[in-house]
Amino acid sequence: MIIRCDRIVVPGKILDGFLEFDESGILGLYEKDADVKADLDYCGKRIIPGIFDTHNHGGFGYVIDPAGEDIKDQYRGYLKALGSVGVTSIFPTVTRTIKVAAEVAKENPEGARIVGIHSEGPYLNRVGEKGIDTGHPDISLDTLNQMVSDGEGLLKLVAIAPELPGAKEAIEFLVSKGIRVAYAHSNNNYKEALESFSWGITVSTHTANVMSGIHHRNMGGLGACLLDEDIWCEVICDGLHVSPEMLTLMFKVKSPQKFMMVSDNGAMAGAPVGRYRSFGWMDVTIDEQGFCLSDTGRLCGSTKPVLFGIGVLVNKVGLPLTTVCEMASAHPAQVYGLDKKGALLAGKDADFVVIDENYQALATWREGKKIYDRAVDTDLFAKDFLKEHLVTL
Repeated sequence: MIIRCDRIVVPGKILDGFLEFDESGILGLYEKDADVKADLDYCGKRIIPGIFDTHNHGGFGYVIDPAGEDIKDQYRGYLKALGSVGVTSIFPTVTRTIKVAAEVAKENPEGARIVGIHSEGPYLNRVGEKGIDTGHPDISLDTLNQMVSDGEGLLKLVAIAPELPGAKEAIEFLVSKGIRVAYAHSNNNYKEALESFSWGITVSTHTANVMSGIHHRNMGGLGACLLDEDIWCEVICDGLHVSPEMLTLMFKVKSPQKFMMVSDNGAMAGAPVGRYRSFGWMDVTIDEQGFCLSDTGRLCGSTKPVLFGIGVLVNKVGLPLTTVCEMASAHPAQVYGLDKKGALLAGKDADFVVIDENYQALATWREGKKIYDRAVDTDLFAKDFLKEHLVTL
């Protein structure tokens, strides 16, 4: 198939031309005066690389990490719906259902492809801005070993608060298994954070959120994540978790080339404004801006996809679309060793999204197959979610 578009985001530039592909991958990219005939014309729109979200707990009413339930259908609905926000590669972020995620990955259902698994926890220290310390289990190498086994080679990232007893041994164990470890939900100060990086930490979980912040006499965990050049920084770019002004400062301190955009979406992502019972034990409120807040005012995940964040970084922070697309696609592919993903180049997988001026997905292809079409896929939200979880509008 050949697609014509006057704005195709390829590495380092915007191409006015043609994209040729099939299920084997991208066959070629050509300038507009090439002697080829297009099957589809998307001039006036934009084509960007498929988004690779490495931190995503669910969405569209699909809950993918409950305990003790058969939830493969939840995974299938979730993966299909991810195409509607341009996601083609995904790390489901789960702790209880690592084994299920690995099994579903083998099935390779329609939608985004599971290319790895991320466990944010269970060893976290719930602190930071408006943080409520609810305790945590003791670190167990036996439990970590079981998580690795359940992942069947797909467990790629585990997030840990390094101040917890036994964290150093846990980090060293995971690194020995070829698994990256992220600095997460930590109250460490600057020097403590830097020391923990030396144990093998290479990723910062949703940088700036749920970590000690920058003060002029103590740079905190955030300062350590920004000043250590070896740390890859996840960042939620919805403009809510981190203000556009702070994002601007962060990208001046540390090059965007060391950031990976993530959504941190939960099941509430895509739900309308209202009050919800979250997972049966806590009420949260989604407001007009898109904040998902507990009654204590703590942010409870994100409701905005990476695609929304791309718009924030272009329109409010002023980064070039080419740079932002690298943060959303190429960088995670580089970090996690997926050479066929992350960019629109001949020989790569045909993972791409057609978007409009409002950063809404019109159509999404994954590995040469269309997995989302806005004109057709109009009912992707989980049917029972609002009935079970909505308290009041």
